[in-house]
Amino acid sequence: MIDPAAPRFGLPPSLWVPIAAASIADIETYVGHVLRSVVDPASGRVNAALVESSSPGAAKETNVPLWKSPLASSAEQRLHALKQVWVHVDYPGYRQAYIQFAMPPIPPDYFLDHVQNRIAIRRRGYSHPYLRLCPVHRRVNTSGGHSFGGEGMEKEFIASHGAPPSPNKIIYADPMDLTKMLDIAPGTQVLDGVRDTQRLFYP
Repeated sequence: MIDPAAPRFGLPPSLWVPIAAASIADIETYVGHVLRSVVDPASGRVNAALVESSSPGAAKETNVPLWKSPLASSAEQRLHALKQVWVHVDYPGYRQAYIQFAMPPIPPDYFLDHVQNRIAIRRRGYSHPYLRLCPVHRRVNTSGGHSFGGEGMEKEFIASHGAPPSPNKIIYADPMDLTKMLDIAPGTQVLDGVRDTQRLFYP
Protein backbone atom coordinates (compact mmCIF):
# COMPACT_ATOMS: atom_id res chain seq x y z
CA MET A 1 0.00 0.00 0.00
CA ILE A 2 1.33 3.44 -0.97
CA ASP A 3 0.78 6.69 0.95
CA PRO A 4 -0.73 8.90 -1.79
CA ALA A 5 0.11 12.12 0.09
CA ALA A 6 3.84 11.39 0.25
CA PRO A 7 6.29 12.81 -2.33
CA ARG A 8 7.99 10.15 -4.45
CA PHE A 9 10.37 12.41 -6.42
CA GLY A 10 9.39 11.13 -9.84
CA LEU A 11 10.99 7.77 -9.05
CA PRO A 12 9.62 4.54 -10.55
CA PRO A 13 7.50 2.34 -8.23
CA SER A 14 10.32 -0.15 -7.59
CA LEU A 15 12.22 2.68 -5.89
CA TRP A 16 9.42 3.84 -3.60
CA VAL A 17 11.25 2.87 -0.41
CA PRO A 18 9.75 3.91 2.96
CA ILE A 19 12.35 5.34 5.35
CA ALA A 20 10.28 7.16 8.01
CA ALA A 21 6.79 6.81 9.46
CA ALA A 22 4.48 8.87 11.63
CA SER A 23 3.59 5.90 13.85
CA ILE A 24 3.92 2.15 14.34
CA ALA A 25 0.38 1.83 12.98
CA ASP A 26 1.50 3.56 9.79
CA ILE A 27 4.43 1.15 9.49
CA GLU A 28 1.97 -1.73 9.65
CA THR A 29 -0.25 -0.07 7.05
CA TYR A 30 2.40 0.97 4.54
CA VAL A 31 5.51 -1.15 5.24
CA GLY A 32 4.71 -4.53 6.75
CA HIS A 33 3.96 -6.64 9.80
CA VAL A 34 5.71 -5.99 13.12
CA LEU A 35 7.22 -9.30 14.22
CA ARG A 36 8.94 -8.16 17.44
CA SER A 37 9.35 -4.92 19.31
CA VAL A 38 11.26 -3.28 22.13
CA VAL A 39 8.89 -1.30 24.34
CA ASP A 40 9.76 1.22 27.04
CA PRO A 41 8.16 -0.20 30.22
CA ALA A 42 7.55 3.24 31.74
CA SER A 43 5.98 5.08 28.82
CA GLY A 44 4.76 2.19 26.69
CA ARG A 45 6.47 3.73 23.67
CA VAL A 46 7.71 1.31 21.03
CA ASN A 47 11.42 2.04 20.72
CA ALA A 48 12.35 -0.50 18.06
CA ALA A 49 10.47 -2.84 15.75
CA LEU A 50 11.45 -5.76 13.57
CA VAL A 51 9.27 -5.46 10.49
CA GLU A 52 8.55 -8.07 7.84
CA SER A 53 8.06 -6.15 4.62
CA SER A 54 4.80 -6.69 2.76
CA SER A 55 6.56 -6.06 -0.57
CA PRO A 56 10.06 -7.61 -0.43
CA GLY A 57 11.86 -7.57 -3.77
CA ALA A 58 9.34 -5.14 -5.24
CA ALA A 59 8.61 -5.69 -8.93
CA LYS A 60 11.51 -4.28 -10.92
CA GLU A 61 10.80 -2.30 -14.08
CA THR A 62 12.85 -3.49 -17.03
CA ASN A 63 13.54 0.10 -18.12
CA VAL A 64 15.12 1.19 -14.81
CA PRO A 65 18.93 1.08 -15.23
CA LEU A 66 19.58 0.05 -11.62
CA TRP A 67 17.91 -3.33 -12.12
CA LYS A 68 20.15 -4.08 -15.12
CA SER A 69 23.36 -2.92 -13.44
CA PRO A 70 25.96 -4.88 -11.41
CA LEU A 71 24.36 -3.33 -8.30
CA ALA A 72 21.00 -5.02 -8.91
CA SER A 73 21.40 -7.94 -6.50
CA SER A 74 22.75 -5.93 -3.57
CA ALA A 75 20.26 -3.13 -4.31
CA GLU A 76 17.32 -5.51 -3.97
CA GLN A 77 18.61 -6.75 -0.62
CA ARG A 78 19.37 -3.27 0.69
CA LEU A 79 16.28 -1.41 -0.51
CA HIS A 80 13.65 -4.15 -0.28
CA ALA A 81 14.88 -6.37 2.53
CA LEU A 82 12.31 -8.86 3.81
CA LYS A 83 13.18 -7.98 7.41
CA GLN A 84 13.83 -4.38 8.42
CA VAL A 85 14.55 -2.63 11.72
CA TRP A 86 12.71 0.59 12.49
CA VAL A 87 13.49 2.67 15.59
CA HIS A 88 12.22 5.75 17.38
CA VAL A 89 14.29 8.80 16.57
CA ASP A 90 15.27 9.27 20.24
CA TYR A 91 16.08 5.65 21.06
CA PRO A 92 19.81 5.30 21.88
CA GLY A 93 19.76 1.49 22.04
CA TYR A 94 19.10 0.94 18.36
CA ARG A 95 22.29 -1.04 17.74
CA GLN A 96 21.49 -3.44 20.58
CA ALA A 97 17.95 -3.85 19.25
CA TYR A 98 19.29 -4.61 15.77
CA ILE A 99 21.49 -7.36 17.22
CA GLN A 100 18.69 -8.58 19.51
CA PHE A 101 16.45 -9.02 16.46
CA ALA A 102 19.07 -11.44 15.00
CA MET A 103 19.73 -9.30 11.96
CA PRO A 104 22.84 -10.10 9.84
CA PRO A 105 26.10 -9.13 11.60
CA ILE A 106 27.28 -5.57 11.06
CA PRO A 107 30.61 -5.74 9.19
CA PRO A 108 33.71 -3.94 10.50
CA ASP A 109 33.81 -0.23 9.60
CA TYR A 110 30.04 -0.21 9.09
CA PHE A 111 27.49 1.92 10.94
CA LEU A 112 23.74 1.60 11.38
CA ASP A 113 22.50 4.66 9.54
CA HIS A 114 19.15 6.27 10.26
CA VAL A 115 18.32 6.77 6.59
CA GLN A 116 16.15 9.80 7.38
CA ASN A 117 18.12 12.44 9.25
CA ARG A 118 17.31 12.47 12.98
CA ILE A 119 17.98 16.15 13.62
CA ALA A 120 15.73 17.14 10.74
CA ILE A 121 12.92 14.98 12.11
CA ARG A 122 13.23 16.59 15.54
CA ARG A 123 13.19 20.06 13.98
CA ARG A 124 10.03 19.06 12.11
CA GLY A 125 8.33 18.54 15.45
CA TYR A 126 8.69 14.75 15.38
CA SER A 127 6.37 14.49 12.39
CA HIS A 128 7.75 11.04 11.46
CA PRO A 129 9.55 9.70 14.56
CA TYR A 130 10.03 6.11 13.36
CA LEU A 131 13.06 5.67 11.12
CA ARG A 132 14.43 2.76 9.14
CA LEU A 133 17.99 1.61 9.82
CA CYS A 134 20.43 0.59 7.10
CA PRO A 135 24.05 -0.58 7.54
CA VAL A 136 26.44 1.63 5.56
CA HIS A 137 30.21 1.98 5.40
CA ARG A 138 31.93 4.59 7.56
CA ARG A 139 32.70 6.77 4.51
CA VAL A 140 29.01 6.81 3.52
CA ASN A 141 27.89 7.70 7.03
CA THR A 142 30.45 10.51 7.26
CA SER A 143 29.66 11.90 3.81
CA GLY A 144 25.89 11.82 4.33
CA GLY A 145 26.00 13.55 7.70
CA HIS A 146 28.60 16.19 6.79
CA SER A 147 27.56 19.81 7.38
CA PHE A 148 28.15 20.44 3.66
CA GLY A 149 26.35 17.25 2.66
CA GLY A 150 22.69 16.69 1.87
CA GLU A 151 21.67 16.15 5.49
CA GLY A 152 23.54 19.24 6.62
CA MET A 153 21.76 21.29 3.95
CA GLU A 154 18.41 19.87 5.03
CA LYS A 155 19.03 20.79 8.68
CA GLU A 156 20.13 24.30 7.71
CA PHE A 157 17.08 24.79 5.49
CA ILE A 158 14.67 23.75 8.26
CA ALA A 159 16.48 25.93 10.79
CA SER A 160 16.18 28.93 8.45
CA HIS A 161 12.73 28.41 6.94
CA GLY A 162 10.88 26.23 9.41
CA ALA A 163 9.16 22.95 8.64
CA PRO A 164 5.93 22.92 6.62
CA PRO A 165 3.06 20.69 7.81
CA SER A 166 3.37 17.05 6.74
CA PRO A 167 0.02 15.47 5.77
CA ASN A 168 1.77 12.29 4.70
CA LYS A 169 2.20 9.32 7.03
CA ILE A 170 5.30 7.95 5.28
CA ILE A 171 8.50 9.52 3.98
CA TYR A 172 9.91 7.79 0.91
CA ALA A 173 13.60 7.79 0.05
CA ASP A 174 14.78 10.53 -2.28
CA PRO A 175 17.79 10.03 -4.62
CA MET A 176 20.25 10.96 -1.87
CA ASP A 177 18.68 8.48 0.56
CA LEU A 178 18.76 5.75 -2.10
CA THR A 179 22.42 6.51 -2.80
CA LYS A 180 23.24 6.04 0.89
CA MET A 181 21.21 2.84 1.10
CA LEU A 182 23.18 1.46 -1.85
CA ASP A 183 26.31 2.07 0.26
CA ILE A 184 27.59 4.83 -2.02
CA ALA A 185 28.91 8.05 -0.48
CA PRO A 186 26.56 10.91 -1.48
CA GLY A 187 29.38 13.46 -1.49
CA THR A 188 29.31 17.03 -0.25
CA GLN A 189 28.38 20.44 -1.68
CA VAL A 190 27.42 19.39 -5.23
CA LEU A 191 26.64 15.84 -3.99
CA ASP A 192 28.64 14.23 -6.78
CA GLY A 193 27.88 10.73 -5.49
CA VAL A 194 24.15 11.38 -5.86
CA ARG A 195 24.68 13.03 -9.24
CA ASP A 196 26.54 10.02 -10.58
CA THR A 197 24.22 7.41 -9.05
CA GLN A 198 20.79 8.83 -9.80
CA ARG A 199 21.19 8.04 -13.48
CA LEU A 200 20.47 4.48 -12.37
CA PHE A 201 17.13 5.47 -10.83
CA TYR A 202 15.22 7.02 -13.73
CA PRO A 203 14.19 5.35 -17.01
